[in-house]
Amino acid sequence: MTPQILALNDHGITFGNAEGIRLISPGFALAREKSLVLGAQAQAQSRLHPNESHSRYWQELSLDPLPAGRLPGDRFRHLADLAHAHLNALAAEADTSTDSVLVSVPGSFSRQQLGILLGIAKQTPLAITGLVDSALIAAAGAQTLHASDYTIVVQQQLHQTLFTQVSWHEGALKVDTSVALPSSGSQNVIDALMQLSTDLFIDQCRFNPQHDAPTEQLLYNALPAWLAADASSGSLMLELSADGAVHNAKLPYESLVASLAPIRQRLLEQLNAMLSRAPNAQIVLCSTLSELPGLAAQLDPIAPVTTIDAEQHLASSLTHSEQILSAGASSLRKTLALSRPASASSPKSGTASATERAAENALARFGVSAQGGQAAALLSSLRVNGERVANAAELTLKEGDSLTLGIDSETGGHNETLTFTLKKLSNGED
Repeated sequence: MTPQILALNDHGITFGNAEGIRLISPGFALAREKSLVLGAQAQAQSRLHPNESHSRYWQELSLDPLPAGRLPGDRFRHLADLAHAHLNALAAEADTSTDSVLVSVPGSFSRQQLGILLGIAKQTPLAITGLVDSALIAAAGAQTLHASDYTIVVQQQLHQTLFTQVSWHEGALKVDTSVALPSSGSQNVIDALMQLSTDLFIDQCRFNPQHDAPTEQLLYNALPAWLAADASSGSLMLELSADGAVHNAKLPYESLVASLAPIRQRLLEQLNAMLSRAPNAQIVLCSTLSELPGLAAQLDPIAPVTTIDAEQHLASSLTHSEQILSAGASSLRKTLALSRPASASSPKSGTASATERAAENALARFGVSAQGGQAAALLSSLRVNGERVANAAELTLKEGDSLTLGIDSETGGHNETLTFTLKKLSNGED
């Protein structure tokens, strides 16, 4: 039986199966009077009722009682009760079989928290049959794209970012270590942008969106869409409708990047510390971090970067599900046997030269990019073995591969095609 996949990242808990993602639910709970609202609905009201909003119950999962009045009714006593309610809600909303559920768990979970997770899951329709470190799944998915001896997986949660080093060890991928960086989660990014956009509205139209809770919630709810907007013009237009009036503010992209500099700096410091102990590592980012303004440009010169989104994480979990399920749900799996791509083979000697490595792997890499309208149009015709490439990319070729560049005649008479075939590799830079 193909298992269901539950990925426990509180930024967006994902539930899916072989048919794809069924739902994504952020780790928010709103405890009001005698009711409990969960997921996106709770997040959309979190600024309206801050004292009744909970968003750390997955990160700080425990059986420690909460102060009186923080939770509705006697059924809810501690954070584990909120997590239990969330699991029940996920099972009901997924509308699919839950007889076999493989759970992808962040490496920040302690042994005690894993025990609590298994305990509360037994009181839900979710039958957990396997546990695996979520960074291991991400690294396994990335190995087919850019194989490396070391992989550093960076996963942003709601209130922290988790850095996990994964390495090859006796024919398998193995989790070496995990480090949690506090105050660098997606909510910290939102908080920084809340303050920036509030200052812009005050300066440009004398409107303070954080003056009262309803407009603060409007601002909070609008920020993700603004961040996803096209910033190619160099600025974003922010618009809020409140009290019968429409308020507009212009956000220069440079200001957006600058406002997030402290968070990026902390992320880079942690990455550099781990890279110093893991030479030639590749970096695997969750999709939320790959979209963090300014981060990609700073990472580009440091190490190869691969992005893994929720769908790719689901696919990687399913690919390795039999191996994970074979160990049962008694412990968190931190190793995966994996067939390593030939291009990832390590040199037989640590002193092998660049020429020897190139001869062994029979690969050549070079970058292509386009600037300006004519250059971009020309490069858009570039194909490797018949496949189109992006306007900016790193190409990896082996002997016998061909590059084809089609050129349209400006006179409209005919097309021309230039084909380059890689005949021989003499060193690692050819």
